[in-house]
Amino acid sequence: MKRIAILLTALALVATGCNKGQKFTLAGSLEAARFNVATDSLLLQSDGLPTIQSIQVNDGQFTYAGKVEKPAAATLKGVGRTMVTKYVVLEKGEITFQDGFPCGTPLNDAYGELLRSLQAVAKEHPGDVDAVQAAALPILRAYLSSHAKDPSAVVALMSARRFTHPEA
Repeated sequence: MKRIAILLTALALVATGCNKGQKFTLAGSLEAARFNVATDSLLLQSDGLPTIQSIQVNDGQFTYAGKVEKPAAATLKGVGRTMVTKYVVLEKGEITFQDGFPCGTPLNDAYGELLRSLQAVAKEHPGDVDAVQAAALPILRAYLSSHAKDPSAVVALMSARRFTHPEA
């Protein structure tokens, strides 16, 4: 009887250990994500995932469910005649896109708001790189300061370059 109790306890520990991690779903449409490429698959890459994942696109829609141990920065690439890259944070919840920006989870909502702010700055100063940089850098610094310990800081740095260095 004692052996059965020990065996059941061990099995319970193994079962709970296998469920560690944060389940996420990445879902949306090419149009909402503003990929602007005709493609039948997307590539998802993150240090939080064991390998590069291929996500099928059917009728412009995509869905991928996965699990990460902790929130992780990721790239989502659409490859057609050109390659378009979107940055997201893989974290617990359903990650979607609205007007080209990631949303649906706390870190992706914050990151999407940062991108909206940077886009507004770029629209205020069309063609004036110095003015865009001068206005964007304080916004980016404030974001990085408040998100220094989460992976959205990584995706912010990866994507901010197009606002602070438009020629790149």
